[in-house]
Amino acid sequence: MTQAILTAHSYSTRAVELIIEALKSIYNNRIERKAIRETEKALSNLSDYDLADIGISRGEIYEIARYKSSIELVKVNQNLQGWV
Repeated sequence: MTQAILTAHSYSTRAVELIIEALKSIYNNRIERKAIRETEKALSNLSDYDLADIGISRGEIYEIARYKSSIELVKVNQNLQGWV
């Protein structure tokens, strides 16, 4: 009887873990999509002169916004603290 209870508990615990993992994945995807939208909006609001100044053309905005490591590099770059 104890084995059956432990097995049932294990299955229900795994089900809860799967639900939590799914919710975390949904949340992380929403955060990533929000960052992409904000990046696209910010770059789209820049003038052609400003975009050229940072080496980007209008046609590259979509690609740059979706390039995940460029977003991570901006967050990780410690050299720019206090300057940007």
